Amino acid sequence: MARFTVVAALLVGMVTSASAQRGQTREFSRVTQRGAALADYHDGVTQVVAAYYHSQHNHDTPWLLIEVGMSSAQRFVLRRDRVRLVAPSGRAVPLAEQIRWGADSARARGLLQQAQTTRHQVRTYFLGTRDVARLRFFGRPEEGQTVVDLAQSLPEEVLLGDLLFESPTGAWERGIYALEIEHDGGTAALPIHLR
Repeated sequence: MARFTVVAALLVGMVTSASAQRGQTREFSRVTQRGAALADYHDGVTQVVAAYYHSQHNHDTPWLLIEVGMSSAQRFVLRRDRVRLVAPSGRAVPLAEQIRWGADSARARGLLQQAQTTRHQVRTYFLGTRDVARLRFFGRPEEGQTVVDLAQSLPEEVLLGDLLFESPTGAWERGIYALEIEHDGGTAALPIHLR
């Protein structure tokens, strides 16, 4: 009887572990994959496009670059503290702080130079002629760029810019992350698949 109890407990533990792992597999509703490293979220009011061609295969450093574009049929406000990257483990990594990005200037310059050849024009995924506004969560103070923690967009205006995340461990593991962007109308969640 004791042996049966031990075997039963092991089986329950294995099923629970498998269920927990399956629970981490996330569904991304309202998202269309438009390329190997480009996701397009659209809920009928808000559209978010995220491209990460460089970062998809180059994530063995602390910094991860995601190019993003946003537009909405309504005016919206986007705050720096409402943008995060959720790891496959469930750990949420907030958008990096400008002070950290600026302090790592040599690596920052290297990342931007390396990513130049794989940059993707996310603007082209927003149909119609729309005004463009710059998302200025990051900048190079030595170049006189102003950085803000809050971005506002008018209806039908496209907000374009870079999102940068710093790994707490110094590198990013492979897997499917979730880029979560909270805004006035809800939360857009897009898959970021690091290979």
